[in-house]
Order: sequence, then C-alpha cells, then structure tokens
Amino acid sequence: MASWDYENIGLPTDPLQIVSITVVPDPPTPGRSNVFTVNAVARDAIADGAYLDVTVKLGLVKLLHRRYDLLAELRGEGSLKLACDTSDGKSPIPRGDMKLTLTLNLSSETPRGKLEVGVRGYTVDDDDLLALKAKVDFTKS
Repeated sequence: MASWDYENIGLPTDPLQIVSITVVPDPPTPGRSNVFTVNAVARDAIADGAYLDVTVKLGLVKLLHRRYDLLAELRGEGSLKLACDTSDGKSPIPRGDMKLTLTLNLSSETPRGKLEVGVRGYTVDDDDLLALKAKVDFTKS
C-alpha cells in the first residue's frame, strides 16, 4: 500500500497559506484518477501571471521540472486539470478562504519508489507565493 505526506515549507507571510491537503483515493494510486483538494487562505489577491514551479524526483533523479501559470491553468489553457472555487482564472483569485482541486491521472507506469514533489509558487512580481513538499511512497503499490 502506498503512503503519502506533505509539509508546508512556506513562510507565515506567504500570500497563499496551505491549510490542508486531501487526496481521493487515499493513498494516491497509480493507474487511477487521483483528486487532490487543497484548502488554503489567500492573504492577498493572486493576480494573473502567478506561477508554480513543480519538481518531481525519484531519489536523486529528477523526473519532472515544469512551470505552470496558475490562472492560465484555471482557465483550462494548460495541461493540468485544476479548478478553484473562488476564481475561474479570468479574474484574480480573491483574498480569503479557497479550495483548489487538482485531478491527476497517474499512469500505471508511475515508478515504484519514493517520489518527492516540490512546489514553489511565485506572484506575478516573482515574490514568494507558497512552498510545499510532498512525499509519496509507491514501493508497495
């Protein structure tokens, strides 16, 4: 059985504060659609041009490093299936409580091992937005 965990490694002053992350199914499962729900608080409005840098590693091997434009993804213009309950990406994400939903179809070819996922977010002005680290152990999948 796989297991997973995450850690909010951002600062208390970051504009986007992660409150909790859940996934269905729990734990994440290769070969299936996995829905990640991120409950967060936007301390400031998040404007178009904010972006996420995502890195996935298996041990020391970098499997993925990609930049995602946050609001473009919400508008459906990118490769992620991402939704937000307070913005469709056509306008800034407003201050306050919010929920992001990310649907990932993990390939059945996902490597069986311990993956580390790093997410660093930045505002349109390249200031810190958020930072988190997740670990997923697929060795027993």
